[in-house]
Amino acid sequence: MKKILIYAASAIMISSMLASCGASKKVAATEGEQEVALVFDEPQYRSDKNYFRDSQSGISKDLSTAKKVAMQNTRQSIGAMVQAQIGLVVENYTANDQAGDATSVGNDLEEMGRTVVNSQLSGLEIVAEKAFKLPDGSYRYHVCMQLDKDALGDALTAAVEKDSKLKLKVKKDSFRAIYDEVIKK
Repeated sequence: MKKILIYAASAIMISSMLASCGASKKVAATEGEQEVALVFDEPQYRSDKNYFRDSQSGISKDLSTAKKVAMQNTRQSIGAMVQAQIGLVVENYTANDQAGDATSVGNDLEEMGRTVVNSQLSGLEIVAEKAFKLPDGSYRYHVCMQLDKDALGDALTAAVEKDSKLKLKVKKDSFRAIYDEVIKK
């Protein structure tokens, strides 16, 4: 019985090693497929420790509508990115905050964070933009936009200072330190 188990285990290991040897094949285009170069795919158009960045596109028969669609899509994408990060900041802050009702403070901070993020999204900066006229006469507009992480942190800190309830509950320096630690990764 022992020999059968050893042989079975050996067979499984050998077959898994043989199967993994062919796993590093490059993906090749099949007939009729063509690789497409992505617009704004270089490193300077990606988020880094100083900025949240994203690029999106919009297509329309009208260039201004294509531009509006692309910019709205970019705002929504950056907004979702920022909200997720703010959620981590609040979670880390409430986990480290030993005084008071952490749940209440967390809820208040999240609400304040949503308000600040929404106001900051209106001030996104355009990093780059490109427009293309398509064969059917419509337009495709690409835009890359960014949000300064320091400006967002300053706005959040200022909002905590303005809110009399949060001002008493939140340790501003501790909150900003956690913000910088989470956001600036």
